[in-house]
Amino acid sequence: MGVEFPLSRPWSGGPVVLWGGALPAGSLKYLTFARYLESSMPEGTRGLVELSGAATALALDALGRERGLPVVALTDAAGTGYLRTNGFGGEVRTVRGLAEAWELALGYERQGWCWPRQLANGELVECVGAWAARLREVIRDVYPSVRTVVCGFGTGATVVGLHRTFAAAGYEVVGIQPAPGHSMPGWRRWVEQSLGETDLFYPYREEVALESARTRDTDGLGALLAWAREEPRPEEVLIVSHNARPPCG
Repeated sequence: MGVEFPLSRPWSGGPVVLWGGALPAGSLKYLTFARYLESSMPEGTRGLVELSGAATALALDALGRERGLPVVALTDAAGTGYLRTNGFGGEVRTVRGLAEAWELALGYERQGWCWPRQLANGELVECVGAWAARLREVIRDVYPSVRTVVCGFGTGATVVGLHRTFAAAGYEVVGIQPAPGHSMPGWRRWVEQSLGETDLFYPYREEVALESARTRDTDGLGALLAWAREEPRPEEVLIVSHNARPPCG
């Protein structure tokens, strides 16, 4: 993929950060879902719908505008607030739980809308792998000291795609969950918020390392930086941040 990855160290001797917020739609999700829609969106799709209150909804919002399609995000009250604060231009429907959101999405799907089913769709792992392979080559060339790759754990598609791409080349890949009893936009805790055997992450649950955030910070980048700071050699860590922007904007 012809992607320029915005990479830098926020301080000397610190981790390398992939600043996903500097990419189109302000998120790495844009790369993942652009590829998914190119390969899997049914002809004649009437719109895009997804269970999301964070980066995925914002990426689909941008992709919907590019394709002239309406976008609906199904999320809880916290997600509704996040999307409205961050410029989401589609329709937000606030739901009380996963079951309600799932039924609403099914209804849209029956009416001809494209629902990527990000929590259960294994195709998204392949879509992540497409850009992760290019990222691995850039890291090898520009930051050869990196040995560990870490990112937040949401649907699991990104961490699994990174694991399949980087681990084969000798890197350690870790997914970070919110601290116990805390929530973070776009992140989840596997045990408490799994769909069970239908979950995208289920086949990889014993293969991919998941750890809890080492801070109660509700900011994803803050949690990832805190994790890296406690590593013996933070300069060997690559943080993959979906929507963080570099300090200078």
